[in-house]
Amino acid sequence: MLCTLVLSGNGDGKCLIRKDTLFVMAAVRLADTGVSPVKFRFAQDMEYSFFYSNQLFVNWHQGDRTSMISLFHQFKYRSKFSDDRNIRISNSFFHELGIQYFFDSIFRFQPDENTLDTRLEVRIAKKITFSVFSNLATRTFNSFRYSHDSNGVVVKTLSGSFLTPLLWTFSTGFTGAISRIGTISMGLSAARFTWVRNRGVYNQPYVISFYGVPRWKSCTFEYGLSMHLQTDVSFLTGSHWNCDLLVFKNYDKPVDLAMKTFVGIKLNKFLKATIQTRLLYEKEVSKQVQVEILVSLGFYFPL
Repeated sequence: MLCTLVLSGNGDGKCLIRKDTLFVMAAVRLADTGVSPVKFRFAQDMEYSFFYSNQLFVNWHQGDRTSMISLFHQFKYRSKFSDDRNIRISNSFFHELGIQYFFDSIFRFQPDENTLDTRLEVRIAKKITFSVFSNLATRTFNSFRYSHDSNGVVVKTLSGSFLTPLLWTFSTGFTGAISRIGTISMGLSAARFTWVRNRGVYNQPYVISFYGVPRWKSCTFEYGLSMHLQTDVSFLTGSHWNCDLLVFKNYDKPVDLAMKTFVGIKLNKFLKATIQTRLLYEKEVSKQVQVEILVSLGFYFPL
């Protein structure tokens, strides 16, 4: 979307046209000073998807017999502001929330994710920019671990909630463009802030640390290096694949890794099939790589 400054015959700026909206402006005589009006661009897009799945077993004696109903939705918003030369500011917000009901009375919110990315870039070469990057991530609702006690009764313990944890990774470094694929950023100076708002996650005696935050503290602040890879590739008609990989290396600890991949295939104007994969590794949480794969079919609405 292009915003253009319209000048009258005597060189006075009269209006700014942005999409179909006219903004009246007063301007000095730029033509008299020899200064050219600066063109800038602001683009944005939104997308909403809704999915439903059901798994029902009756007198089933093979494998897993857990019946469940699952509903979840996704909302994506992206915006980009730039001049025609050297500066670009981009933002993206991703919200995903799922509701799962198991007929054995267990109810949970999964997946539950909110992510806000902000990036400021200043061009220093054709495909290289100096960048400042921020990534905020948290869930919305409480999550629980379910287990059985010695009497076979289901016991649930809190394993996460809103701002528990809040993960904020920010860095400064350089970003390089990968032709027709995406970008890769190297954070030469990076930090990560982790905050645990709900102290209920420490109620179990064996929990002495949560996402690297000790029981006796409410937050941690780490310094290190980071790497951020973003890809967005379109294929066929209206279908695309994107990948978001964020790596953070504390100087004194192993690498932490979070990767999300998404493949969306449009079957028609409003019907869409998706395959999502989340891969997490953080030694403070688990020594094993955690993987979640979600295949779904649902309704898609570009906004």
